[in-house]
Amino acid sequence: MSILTLHPLLRYSQHDVAPGHCCSILWDLREPPIAIRHVTSISTAIDELELSEHAITPPVSSLYIQCDILPEPWPIEATNPYGVTIRDVLQAIYMCLQQQLRHEEWDRMAEKHRGRISQVFDTRWRVAAEPILVHNQGVLRVDCILRHTLFGGLTISPESGDSCILTLRCPR
Repeated sequence: MSILTLHPLLRYSQHDVAPGHCCSILWDLREPPIAIRHVTSISTAIDELELSEHAITPPVSSLYIQCDILPEPWPIEATNPYGVTIRDVLQAIYMCLQQQLRHEEWDRMAEKHRGRISQVFDTRWRVAAEPILVHNQGVLRVDCILRHTLFGGLTISPESGDSCILTLRCPR
């Protein structure tokens, strides 16, 4: 089995890659991947060429992503028969978190956690450009990450070579 290496844009670092940042990209997971910026150049979006680069070397056709902050083991899988790209990874994370929370998932959560999620949801729909539409969509999985809304990078899982660990962080 060959050693997998994450693309530098996606890679988590225990040391700041820029002041206050543990990853090379700045992305609030409540926003679509098109909103992603380089931490060194906030005014510049990541270009299509970079997004089409392979997320992992050597390329893999599927990549599983896990995150212990999520209250449920929601499956995040990026797939591409030609090799998973940075875009595939970011889109898989975004699409997973944009799904509506199911009633049984809500019921399994502690009452205190549900209260916090409700506050996040209320804030999200009230500040939305189309509040009625957002309110009618209901609680999304992204509401469950509370304040941990920033992408902190990925790390190759030591337990499984075809999966990564997603790190989230809070805005400062």
